[in-house]
Amino acid sequence: MKEQKLTTENYKGTRDFYPEDMRIRNYLFSIMKEVAKSYGYEEYDGPMVESLDLYRAKTGEEIVGKQIYNFIDKGDREVAIRPEMTPTVARMVAKKLRDLPRPIRWFSIPNLWRYEQPGHGRLREHWQLNVDMFGVNHHRAELEILSLACDILFAFGANKEHFRVTISHRSLLDEFLLDGLKVEKKQAHEVSKILDKKNKITKDEYETLVKNTIPGNEAAVDQINLFLETKISNLDKIPGIKSDTLESIQTLFADIDKMGLSDIVLFDPSVVRGFDYYTGFIFEIFDTSPTNKRSLYGGGRYDNLIGFFSNEELSGIGFGLGDVTLLNFLTTHNLLPKFDNDSIVYIPLLDDSSFLENQLIAKEMRKVNIAVETSLVANKMGKQLSYAEKKGYRWILLRGEDEIKLGNVTLKDMVNRTQIVCSVSEMIQKIKEEMKL
Repeated sequence: MKEQKLTTENYKGTRDFYPEDMRIRNYLFSIMKEVAKSYGYEEYDGPMVESLDLYRAKTGEEIVGKQIYNFIDKGDREVAIRPEMTPTVARMVAKKLRDLPRPIRWFSIPNLWRYEQPGHGRLREHWQLNVDMFGVNHHRAELEILSLACDILFAFGANKEHFRVTISHRSLLDEFLLDGLKVEKKQAHEVSKILDKKNKITKDEYETLVKNTIPGNEAAVDQINLFLETKISNLDKIPGIKSDTLESIQTLFADIDKMGLSDIVLFDPSVVRGFDYYTGFIFEIFDTSPTNKRSLYGGGRYDNLIGFFSNEELSGIGFGLGDVTLLNFLTTHNLLPKFDNDSIVYIPLLDDSSFLENQLIAKEMRKVNIAVETSLVANKMGKQLSYAEKKGYRWILLRGEDEIKLGNVTLKDMVNRTQIVCSVSEMIQKIKEEMKL
């Protein structure tokens, strides 16, 4: 009986990263890190596995109930593979709260897992840039986070026509529902979840859900729709909105205007973030392209999350940007550069007798940060040149009988299709100058 072979397919909703894919991933990570560090944020990381209680307490019901990867470990503990990073960073900050200078500015790019149906922009595992600030109650923290979030897309080459930022305030919807519509707290919670998925269901489904959640109030759908279309200019006409909430929104947008972001950062009361821990301003960033018109990433303020671990409370604000949605955005707008092989020079092996000397030359080049691949097996020149071209090398270093006798090398430029004969030191200097090393 023929042996059954294992499948070469990867687990559903995950990705294999071949070298060409890793070049793209490393590029995404490098730009995100560069922008975060330019604002003074420091990189951190946490464990892939956390206690399930961490997510039960502060993560949305849908994630904990349906999407989380959880299991019982060998010590009979309930644990989960992290579906998001905010609870972890809150735990870490709370653990060393007295030792950390404030404000705390941290970022990470963790691998996250959720058991959900894979689709466009959504997989079961992905990497996500998380940027968080702790210790600033003032709305200037929102201004910095929004500016940083926009600068990431600008750093990838996007312009103001490519995306929009929409902002609301978590208290806004709560005050409207509880004090304006006079619904019960449980009903208000259910309505917020309906609004969070409003764009993913039909109009009839949306209206039916609202009517079933608030029975006996025939005007509820119309009143909610009116609320969702409200502008800052007439927000004071919405019943139940407190003056403090209104003032904080007006103040933030006045400063957004002064920072020159008012053409891309817009007020939108329909913004509802699904996580239960948000307490203040919440925002979403959307792609404006008709072919990829979707939320790219979002975030908000969560002033009570640290207090879950400690008697001391500390305000926090942050956002998460997934690599899948970012890559879709860059691809949609043709913003991905052409990626070449990271290695610069290839040295073929024309004769076994020159192997060790080739290695010594390569070693000297690597000392000055010139990446080199050397052939380990002597082969036909045509075959080795074909290999080097397929891998996209910039230069090929040839050492035939004539070069070896004279102590020279032939440096073949694969971009300009030129070649020169020179000494090893001259060759190294030329590459350093061209590559600005």
